[in-house]
Parts: sequence; C-alpha cells; structure tokens
Amino acid sequence: MGEAIFSRTYGGDDLSSWQVAHEMSVRLEDGALVVSDTSRHSWHLLRLYDSAVLFRTVRMKCRLKFCRTATTNFYIHHYGSLDVAEISSDGTIVNEGISNKVSINKISDGLFDVEVTFLSCHPTLSIGCSNNRQPVYSGSGREQFFLMSVLVETFDAYSELSRTPVEERITLIDVGGQEGLQVKWMLKADQITPVVFEPIAPEAALVRQTLGRIPGAQVVEKALAHAAGTQKLNIAAASGCSSLREPNFEILQHYSIGPIFRTIDTRDVECVRYDELFRTRAVPSPDVIKIDVQGFEYEVLVGFGHLLESCLAIELETHFVPIYRGQKLIGDIVNMLGDFGFALRQVRQVPNFDGDAVEFDALFTKRRDRVTALAERARRKFHVITDVLGILPYT
Repeated sequence: MGEAIFSRTYGGDDLSSWQVAHEMSVRLEDGALVVSDTSRHSWHLLRLYDSAVLFRTVRMKCRLKFCRTATTNFYIHHYGSLDVAEISSDGTIVNEGISNKVSINKISDGLFDVEVTFLSCHPTLSIGCSNNRQPVYSGSGREQFFLMSVLVETFDAYSELSRTPVEERITLIDVGGQEGLQVKWMLKADQITPVVFEPIAPEAALVRQTLGRIPGAQVVEKALAHAAGTQKLNIAAASGCSSLREPNFEILQHYSIGPIFRTIDTRDVECVRYDELFRTRAVPSPDVIKIDVQGFEYEVLVGFGHLLESCLAIELETHFVPIYRGQKLIGDIVNMLGDFGFALRQVRQVPNFDGDAVEFDALFTKRRDRVTALAERARRKFHVITDVLGILPYT
C-alpha cells in the first residue's frame, strides 16, 4: 500500500474522539473505553469524523477485550449499510464485509488485536456491536467490550478507485456542489467520474481537497447558465439558499423559513453554458446530472443543449411556487425535458415550508422507449443510476 498518508493512534483520553452515533453508552475507565449497547432496536455504533479517511484505503487496528457480560460481536461499519467486519468473542471472523483483509491476533483470553483494511468512501469510521450479522437489533444494555486503542492509517486508493474502466464509469455532473457529492454517489466513487461546479473559489477549494482523490474528477469554478457572461450571485443568510435570482419575499414572508433567504451580500460570478465547455473538450458528456441552484434550474438545463439527448437521468430541486423572482416552475421543466425524451419518475417533497407543497426533489430518466433503444453499455449505466437514485426499473 506504500507509505501512510495519515496515521493516528487513539488511546486513553483520545478514545473520547469516538462519539456515540447510535444507541451506545460509553465511559472511560483506566485508559480504556467501556462500551455498552442499549435495549433500543437500532444500530449500535461509535463514530469518528475525519475527512482524511474519505476516498482512501484505510487500515484500522483495534485492541479490545470482550466483557464477561458480552452478548454481541465486535463490529466495524462503513456508511450506508455496508459491513466492514464482524468478530465474535472467541476471535472468529463472522463477516468480512467489504474488507480487503481481516486478521485477528489473540493476545489472551478475550483480548484481541483486530486489523482490517478497506476502501472508505465516507468521511467517517464506525465501530460498535452486531448481533450475529444483524447490526440492527435490540440490545441487552450490558457492557460488551473494553476498547483500549485504535490505530487509523490511510493510504492512496487510486488503484482501487480506478478498477472500473474509464468507458464504463458514470459521468456525474453536480451543479451547485458546495458541500461535495451526495452520500449516495460518494459510495459509488469507484464507478463514477464526477464533475462539480462551484463558482465561489474558497468553497471550490474545499470540495477539491477530497474530490481530487477520485480519478478523473474535476471541480470547475464557474456557474452554469443558458448564456455566457457575468451575473450577480445573491448570497443568502443561509448559504445554501444563495441564487442567481432574487428571493421573492411576497411569498417567502408567509413561511417561518423565509428569513434565511435574506440577501446579505452579492458577488459577481462567471457563467458558462455546459455545451460550450464540452465543445472545447473541457468537460465530458454527462450520463447523469444533479442540479441544486435555487430557482435557476431551467436555465442550467438549457445550457446543456443537445447533450441532454444522450444524458440518462437528471435529479434536481424544483418548485411549484416561485420563491425566487422570475424562476421557471416544475411544469416548465417537465415540458422542456420531455422534448429530450425524459419522463418525470419521482417527486419528493422537501418539508421546508410549514407543510405546504412548495419545494420538491424531482427525478427524471429517459422514457421507456428511449431506454429500450440504448446500447448495452449505456443500458448498464442506466441500471446503476436508477439503483442509486432509488427509481424502480422499467418492466
């Protein structure tokens, strides 16, 4: 694996860095973390957050001693219902999950060093208890194990993240990616080529720190639009509500969430059409597009031009009510995308407006007749995309 990029040992008071995430209780005693589950039916996990582990090969070495009252196994968890490893109190490897390697070194009765290596596609690590391959269970409330130390090392994962051939990888265009990729796409890091658009330089730099670990990934410091030129970005009190359109307070004033749309600053940003960037070979043709640009979705889609013909799916935030001045609404988007062979497959209400049906996440895919006509490679990509988006396949 080469030289470690990051290495840290958690022991003594440092073990408190592992915070309760789901239905555990912990206490420090004689330099060890005493870990108990609870009687609630749930996951039972401790979690550590560190972006150093994201899109890296991780090696963890945990020294632990099972308690006499233990009723469960020691469990290492990835994010998204993915097991890494599960070890019983006698040192048996019950489940190797997604790990590349699991090894157990028995030091004495009930005392073990557990070492695992795996590809991490999330900025957290999780350890806890599982009940014989059932990580969601009703616990006993008893002490399960003493955690004495955890060594965490990370290594470059380029080879693992490159295992899907370039031509088979899904090109994901993320427009408005201030906080990076959605978790559902992070977990597919070995199968995607992400291109993220974020016009504010400091925000783009933060995304690039981790996204750059994925082969072929790009962060473009521009805003997408229907025409090239400079436009004014209205910076909202909540940065996620910032938009190239002005907030419509004739409507927003009626909602408790309204004040966070207040403009606190403006900034000139460079806007480009996506198809123009593609024409100059600066970006690839999209397979799937995700858009979250606060009322400017229609204009962004117009800027993709003819590339929408070959795109397979689109996920965007849209509105039934114009909370930004002059914005196009969901009906306009449905009509426009219909001309490119898209069908609206799902709408999911975003519950931000005191129960009113104002904001929605909308999922579009190519219509059934277009999917039937796809080449085999595109059809394989379509299957992966719809699975990630949670859309039922055509029958």
